[in-house]
Amino acid sequence: MTTPEADAPDSVLIYVHDPMCSWCYGFRPTWKSLKGKLPAGLPVVSLLGGLAADSDQPMPEDMVDYLKRTWDRIESTCGVTFNHSYWDQTPPPPRTTFISCRAVIAAERLAGRGEAFGERIQDAYYTEALNVWDFDVLCDLAEAFGFNRDSFAEALASDDVRAVHDEQRQLAERLQVEGYPTVLLLHNGEAFPIAVRHQGTDDMLEDITDLLAEPNA
Repeated sequence: MTTPEADAPDSVLIYVHDPMCSWCYGFRPTWKSLKGKLPAGLPVVSLLGGLAADSDQPMPEDMVDYLKRTWDRIESTCGVTFNHSYWDQTPPPPRTTFISCRAVIAAERLAGRGEAFGERIQDAYYTEALNVWDFDVLCDLAEAFGFNRDSFAEALASDDVRAVHDEQRQLAERLQVEGYPTVLLLHNGEAFPIAVRHQGTDDMLEDITDLLAEPNA
């Protein structure tokens, strides 16, 4: 998981996401399929955005109701399933996602396993109804995933990991990312949004290949 550098290739596909973004979870099968069909040699960069900053305050009831409806909509649109018992908590869980983003970055820095651990966080959240905004829960998941618990906890709490996440969020802001998931093609110095389709890859792949075929798109 890298970020674009000054000497980066002329074309880079960027995926901006958050492991606690329910639409990103719905998009996951399509994204994995799309990556397997991309033109050879096209680099893919993953950026952790962040839906909600660190907080320990219970989510307002109107936000809970909104997210419940969103989960229902994603199930019907994307064909994924959610464990709705997550919403049985009293009081409601906080609206906070930055720590799960930092957990993905920590897994990447420790062992190059950020993407895989991000998927584990999604599964724990959406299918097991676990509180993946909780530091100890994330450390439990990491330990079961094969990480040394103390090393992971140290990385997750570190200023270095927090700084990497800040850099990625700031880059997403400079790219004018306003929601997740977002797919962008950087081509010859310009950023081209690729319309996200949650079912099927053909249209997205066509958009990408058409842009790549234009040397001065």
